[in-house]
Amino acid sequence: MSVLITGASRGIGRSIALALADDHDIAVNYRSSKDAAEEVVEAVKQKGRNAIAVKADVRDPEAVESMIATVIEAFGELNAVVNNAGTVEPALATEIGDEQWNRVLETNLTGAFYVTRTAIPHLEPDGDVVFISSIGGTGGTVDASYAASKAGLHGLTRSLAREYGDRGLQVNAVAPGPVETDMNSTIVEYLESVAFRGHENIGTHLPEYACQPEDVAHTVGYLLKNEYIQGEIVNVNGGMQFQ
Repeated sequence: MSVLITGASRGIGRSIALALADDHDIAVNYRSSKDAAEEVVEAVKQKGRNAIAVKADVRDPEAVESMIATVIEAFGELNAVVNNAGTVEPALATEIGDEQWNRVLETNLTGAFYVTRTAIPHLEPDGDVVFISSIGGTGGTVDASYAASKAGLHGLTRSLAREYGDRGLQVNAVAPGPVETDMNSTIVEYLESVAFRGHENIGTHLPEYACQPEDVAHTVGYLLKNEYIQGEIVNVNGGMQFQ
């Protein structure tokens, strides 16, 4: 069993790679952090699994095709894809430049589509696709590009689940609230700079305000093991938002 995880050199992606390495061979995708990706590969191998690092910018469809081919060549199969690669460039809507908007949407949404579209023929039948989304995709935030990209992932999740479910493909998403990562620090600093009251006043119904990357990783592992969850957006936000 092999899994491709995009953006897996650090943060949530790294935790997903290490959690899934108990049962799967792992392809660690990265765009620029080669050393960090190789460290994840070594950590996976320490668990007794096969692992490779694959460089590709998910915004480039040709690079994505080459990445999928590399994974198939290395492992002989591809059983699951976890679309974790993401970026954030917070700004008020009136201050977002065209290039800034496009970078966020192309990475978070279009890139995830490119990877999934290319992988589907290799995943059928009985494969899995998991998108790493955000509470911002349903609740919104003062960051239009990020929220729009994550909301788009929710629509993509449900559409693909309907299109390919009858053919054996499971498609779901995990939508965390705040997670203790470098990216989240960037988001929090921005929200505080614009005095976003939603950030200050919305709390969890658990003692912890932010979850750990491992909490997201465990949820991804559960989705890959459960054969009867389809088209779901699984919240991992401590009760900040109920659905």
